[in-house]
Amino acid sequence: MLKLPGNLDAEQFLARHWQKKPLLMPQAVDKLRPAVTRNELAWLATLDDVESRIVFTDRSHDRVRYRAETGPFDEEFLAALPARDWTLLVHDVEKHLPTMRRLFDLIPFIPDWRIDDLMVSFAAPGGGVGPHRDNYDVFLCQGIGVREWHVTSDDVANDPHASDDLALTTEFTGEISHECRNGDVLYLPPGVAHWGTAHRACLTYSIGMRAPQVSDLAETLPDAERDDVFYTDENLQAGEARPGYISEIAAHRAVQVSGAGDSGLEQMTQALGRFATETKQWITPVSPDKSELGEIVAALEAGKTLRIHGMTRIAWSDDAVFVNGGSTERPPGSRQVLENLCAQRKLQLPSDAAPAWHGMAAWMAKRGAFEYVK
Repeated sequence: MLKLPGNLDAEQFLARHWQKKPLLMPQAVDKLRPAVTRNELAWLATLDDVESRIVFTDRSHDRVRYRAETGPFDEEFLAALPARDWTLLVHDVEKHLPTMRRLFDLIPFIPDWRIDDLMVSFAAPGGGVGPHRDNYDVFLCQGIGVREWHVTSDDVANDPHASDDLALTTEFTGEISHECRNGDVLYLPPGVAHWGTAHRACLTYSIGMRAPQVSDLAETLPDAERDDVFYTDENLQAGEARPGYISEIAAHRAVQVSGAGDSGLEQMTQALGRFATETKQWITPVSPDKSELGEIVAALEAGKTLRIHGMTRIAWSDDAVFVNGGSTERPPGSRQVLENLCAQRKLQLPSDAAPAWHGMAAWMAKRGAFEYVK
């Protein structure tokens, strides 16, 4: 877990900062592990199923402008990049390199269904993506190198002239100005403008959240009064964070944000679970064919341990299990099994598992939840 500054504990962080105000945490991590290298990140950026982009900082005119190019990139192109003023960003790194998922253990007080992905960026000196704001919470964990951050909660004007590709704000100094070094972490709530620039070549690990807009849940909420607002949980309690669990409290919040009333609480939980486990089209696990499915089910019934596919998203509620955008009924008495499954990313059915548990495991296999190894 992050070492929070001063005498701050997890509950105090949630009460004072979560979705409220930014927090700089110097040396919040002794040593950022696991980590990737610049070369590993570049290799990922050459792959067809990896979302990547490079943002170039153009200082050749009277004003600084930013230009973005999307991957995949040729090795020759990456090798020919200039010595400074660019940033390579790779999304969903933990889905392609599952060991990187361990970085999520830095924030065990945040329900993991709220975590979207681990984005890793390598910035050459002078590189950055420009001053901007995001619609989600993020923990920016500094790896090797030095990056200067400016952060402000003020209402900063947009700057449409700064880029044709990116939504940027005007430049600012802000109430936080700090050179982040290895082990420093910066937390930012939604809507807080921030601006990072590499002073020395650096790697930054961004743990980004996901929160649905009411419009994402529209089919479940025909009576919603507002469909353009995001789910918020600024009153989040640390006790809500159990691996994979979507609590009834979370569903209550979503209903309240929508203005639809509590009559559709069960439907809202279903909608949240499907949203939280939806996968991007290009990183959706392939469902096994009939023969492969039979082998996976047989292995589970024989008591073997199967690993969860790196691209699989899993969540559960009091009544349902959600895998890759689909849902099934949660078997009675399976709470601890599901909690262990989401925490360890592997499943071994107990020898005395009820038939319903086997049915759940077979359904998960059909959804592509498990790694298939012959």
